[in-house]
Amino acid sequence: MFWKKSLTRGLLVAATLALFPAASAFAHGAGETTALTDVKGGDFTLQGPDGPLSLSDLQGKVVLIFFGYTSCADVCPLTLARINASFSAMTGDELERVRALFITLDPERDTRERLEKYMSYFHPNIIGLRDNVEGINAMTSQYGVEYSRKVVPDSAVGYSISHPTDILLLDTRGRFVKAVPHNTKPGQLLSRIRGLLNAYD
Repeated sequence: MFWKKSLTRGLLVAATLALFPAASAFAHGAGETTALTDVKGGDFTLQGPDGPLSLSDLQGKVVLIFFGYTSCADVCPLTLARINASFSAMTGDELERVRALFITLDPERDTRERLEKYMSYFHPNIIGLRDNVEGINAMTSQYGVEYSRKVVPDSAVGYSISHPTDILLLDTRGRFVKAVPHNTKPGQLLSRIRGLLNAYD
């Protein structure tokens, strides 16, 4: 059964990258994005598929953080596909030392079950996290993330969420290092991750 899930995940990634080859030209949600302002960083705890997960639980690993929501039609699945492609090119030893966190900005709609199902289409090292609105807002404030919901009557879900589309890179000590564009090529993203992995070898 594992090979079937891997094949499905691989086909989804390939199809996503093919459909959106020039992601930077696509408007996110209703055509708005916001910029990262003041990334203080630091430890946080949100709810993962197996219960509470803290950044400090991932000490010794390079961590990627991306904010979005499962109803996003373009940038979010494409970004996860690129992270998936980067992880899929890693060795087993490297994968032991890297994780990506997809943090939903739509916790009312993105239930634990919905988020878990969505994440099953991507690499198992990409973990979906959620919390109540207050918990999400505390974490996003800590990382300088501004987001907003806008009513879009003609859309499938009736709204869109504008938010930064960068991927945050944290080193093996949990410190914020850099924000990279969501449309960074998988090979370039892999190179940045390996640079952080090698920094403390």
